[in-house]
Amino acid sequence: MTLRNESSFVPSRTKRVGFTLVELLVVIAIIGVLVGLLLPAVQAAREAARRMQCQNNMKQFGLAMHNHMSAFGAFPPGSVNYDEAGNRFKTGGWQHGQNEMGWHWLAMLFPYIEQPAMWELVQRCEDESANSHTSNPCDHCEWSAASGHLGREQLPSFDQCPSAPLVTGQFSDGSYGLEALAKGNNYAACWGSGDMLSWESDVTRGAFGTYYVDQTKIITYAGGVVSAGDRFQNRNGMKSRDFLDGLSNTMCMSEIINANSTTDIRGVWMSPAMGATIFSAFLNPNSVEMDVLAACGDDIVDNRLPRLACLEVRDTAAIFAAARSHHTGGVNVLMADGAVRFVTDSVDNLRIWRPMSTAQNKEIIPEQ
Repeated sequence: MTLRNESSFVPSRTKRVGFTLVELLVVIAIIGVLVGLLLPAVQAAREAARRMQCQNNMKQFGLAMHNHMSAFGAFPPGSVNYDEAGNRFKTGGWQHGQNEMGWHWLAMLFPYIEQPAMWELVQRCEDESANSHTSNPCDHCEWSAASGHLGREQLPSFDQCPSAPLVTGQFSDGSYGLEALAKGNNYAACWGSGDMLSWESDVTRGAFGTYYVDQTKIITYAGGVVSAGDRFQNRNGMKSRDFLDGLSNTMCMSEIINANSTTDIRGVWMSPAMGATIFSAFLNPNSVEMDVLAACGDDIVDNRLPRLACLEVRDTAAIFAAARSHHTGGVNVLMADGAVRFVTDSVDNLRIWRPMSTAQNKEIIPEQ
């Protein structure tokens, strides 16, 4: 008799393949939580990298300024003005009455920041006015086809902070006398702690200011022929001995933000205007108070970040633009010795921020 193995008839269990719906939902939820935790860290790391690149841009400007000082014995002047009517603080165009102006600091640094092509256009435009009494580079050069319409196009990325959004518009304001000027500049020279005439007082003078010179020092007449002299005045900026507070204690550059308005001058690299290529430490970095400008966009909304609403004033020197950036919590600043620091928005205005901006007020800056 044959015995059957009963165990052979026990059905085997079927092996399960895959996950249940509940398990999948749990895994997806866990992944979502991890991504939510990691994303801010990734964004913070990217912003840190952009801020470091911004600081590197500033260091390049610092090298350029000191190379200029090696060549001419001084930083470039903030701007050059020989207006016989005394309009030494106005920065508009021909139609606004400004027709006796020289060049400003940014254009003078082109040879030292590896921009020979741009420097060639600057010289070409200046040569066009060699036999003219009047001059306004940010107006004439943009108009001149022979000068490549200098000023209509943005500069290469060396003057743009990587954290700042791309700007594609141009500045145009016929009432201010300037049109079709490119925006996009994010770095500005320090004008001191006051307004457009900060450079006239030891108390408020910064690393840069207007070199205001009698026009006889620039324009000459011989045999009825007009001959223009040096409208750059490279040797008449601040010399190292002029920094009575010390190069390491004086701020010479910080950041600015472009306003998304065609009638707002901020960020126009070709102009020496407040907010375009210069700033004042009268207000704290990223101040909630309004900038006061000679050309202000009246279409800027006040309840949006960054705060860029402004007031427009054209008949006095009482205008100022704060240092502003897209970095969280503060701005990068370049000291006159070439060092770069990050200064927070909450910095003490009277004890630290304004003293950092002046070169000859002999303040003692406390440790931050």
